[in-house]
Amino acid sequence: MIHKALPTLSNFRKSGALVLIVAFLAMFVDTMLTTVIRPIMPDYLYRLEHPNFTGAIITNPQRVKQLEKLSVKLGILYAASPAASIITNPVSAWLADRFGYTLILYIGMVLVFFSTIAFTFSTSFAKLFAARAVQGIGGSFSVIAAFMMLAMTFKDTDRAKAIGFSQSGMTIGLLVGPAIGGAMYESLGYKSPFLLIAGVTVVDGVLRLLQQRPAEEKSKENAEEYSSLNLLKDPYVLLAAAFIFVGIATAMMVGGMVPVWLMISMNASAWQQGVAILPQSVGYIIGSILSPVLVGKAGRWRLILVGSLGLGVSMTIMPLSRNIPELIAPYFAFGVAGGLAETAVLTEIGELADSRHGSKYGSAFAISETAIGVGTTIVNRLQGGEPAEDTVLQTSTWGGFLRIK
Repeated sequence: MIHKALPTLSNFRKSGALVLIVAFLAMFVDTMLTTVIRPIMPDYLYRLEHPNFTGAIITNPQRVKQLEKLSVKLGILYAASPAASIITNPVSAWLADRFGYTLILYIGMVLVFFSTIAFTFSTSFAKLFAARAVQGIGGSFSVIAAFMMLAMTFKDTDRAKAIGFSQSGMTIGLLVGPAIGGAMYESLGYKSPFLLIAGVTVVDGVLRLLQQRPAEEKSKENAEEYSSLNLLKDPYVLLAAAFIFVGIATAMMVGGMVPVWLMISMNASAWQQGVAILPQSVGYIIGSILSPVLVGKAGRWRLILVGSLGLGVSMTIMPLSRNIPELIAPYFAFGVAGGLAETAVLTEIGELADSRHGSKYGSAFAISETAIGVGTTIVNRLQGGEPAEDTVLQTSTWGGFLRIK
């Protein structure tokens, strides 16, 4: 029995299916840890600053001023992860190109696990900030290595499908993270969602350990050094990175603004905040699935343009929503456009690394991840800013962050 199972296990360890599962879980865990805190942190930070408060989840309009001021800390906290990844990306890219993706996957898994445990037991803003920064470092290692693994394993149209599938891990993380975070926080307490993510991280780690190191990686150790500056001089790589910075990175931060907006302007509870952003996540899954199909017909750059226009139009319409039902359609369109564009641009970056830069996937995807990190850091910081004492919240405007006299 055991002898019959060994060949099957050996084939599975070398199969593309295991590669897809590991990449899927790497992006799922990182994204879920990012999104699970969004419906939790406004209330949790308030309770840390007001330890005598023992009431229900904060939805009282009388606390609008306090919650508005809390947006400063939320912006800093959310920005900690992308800021840390910006610093880490060049290091993880160099290690990935030099030694292969296997080592980087292990390091990323360990760091993400420890950041999850740190979140579980954090009882101050400083500890939460440190946990968030460690998550950014771990996510940098995991995501860059996952994209490199996909690019090395799959070619041509299969690569687009593989990236689209792995991106669905990110979108499902976006889908279930806020909903699970809000529901578990209300019903089971603060620690419960982070312990769940830690368990998923362990499963991902076991699967990563099952993977065999491919022969292509071993040959990289003696490969000729290739400077990342060569990629930065490539106008096509810069154009792709610019799109990610302006379009995708900024658009991703819409999800960070929605929970506070819903809580302040619509008195939404934590679970309502999580459920309200489901349309965007569902749309993103649909867009990432459609993207590999449409790339062959429309081309990657044309699909990127269509996705960019869709993001702009839907982001323009969303601030006009007066309640959660009115938010569904533009938020769904926002997700579809993001899925189309992001999958197409990441596939293009892999193709550019292949055709113009000697398959230096680590450095190529590090540039794209850095563009995302810079964009999210800037946008998160802009979401903060201490409000003047004589200002009031304009609840009908986007995100609850525009203030008028």
